[in-house]
Amino acid sequence: MNFNDLIPSNNGKPSGGIDAFDATEAAPDFAPVPAGTYTANVQRGEVCQTKTGVDAYRIRFRIVEGPYAGRTVIRTWTFSERALPYTKRDLAAFGLTTSAALLAQFPPASREYRVRLVVALQRGDDGVDRNDIKRIDVIGVTDSPIADFVLPSEQAKGGADV
Repeated sequence: MNFNDLIPSNNGKPSGGIDAFDATEAAPDFAPVPAGTYTANVQRGEVCQTKTGVDAYRIRFRIVEGPYAGRTVIRTWTFSERALPYTKRDLAAFGLTTSAALLAQFPPASREYRVRLVVALQRGDDGVDRNDIKRIDVIGVTDSPIADFVLPSEQAKGGADV
């Protein structure tokens, strides 16, 4: 069997590139998901800064059920003096109770977090509608299938404990 016959020929170039530009349909304009309740998985959490330079923590959620499955929504908590007690309360539901936990990989490779999100629409001062996550309920934390492949030395370092 000649395996070269199984690979589409594009004169040695990868698909895409400028040669594919004319035949490609433009992506639709971004639109937030409608207000509602969604089941989602946590994709990742990370320390970040807001546009005004305030320290914050952002979690990205991927909707896993319904017509908007595959879409992502984001929630950001700030560490301002006024917001900090609420930030600490909300992030504790994910086991993020220390600054060390906030700086570690989240979720760990060995865990999957399933949540129920209550999402609203909020119109910004610029007139653009954005998603605003009003409530997050953790409905399940499971060992990820990748947990079987985590090396023992990674677990000893705390890779599976958050």
